[in-house]
Amino acid sequence: MNSKDLIKNAEEILVNEGVDVSKKSDSETLKEYILPAMESSKDILSTIYAFNSRSREGFLGKIKTKIQQKIIFTVINVIEKQSMRQQKFNELTFRAVEKLIAENESLKKELEALKK
Repeated sequence: MNSKDLIKNAEEILVNEGVDVSKKSDSETLKEYILPAMESSKDILSTIYAFNSRSREGFLGKIKTKIQQKIIFTVINVIEKQSMRQQKFNELTFRAVEKLIAENESLKKELEALKK
């Protein structure tokens, strides 16, 4: 899949959501819609660590809480490695797209300056 296909797919999704992007340039679409979505997908591990089991009173309650905590930690350990890879990929992709947009804008300014 090349960059044109990616932008086309993103535009189709935005059209399905009711957003008209036909009058906007690719860089405007990237800045307004795609970059904010990518930025929010950078921190995917926060929801894993946010979950806490409620503490219970009494002997059986403490045993239930202890067992539930062990299950939570096991689940976190199992999915953490893959999630960390995905989060790192999301972060690197976001930074790369951000830098490419900035470079594209500076090159457009240089081109406009050369045309004058």
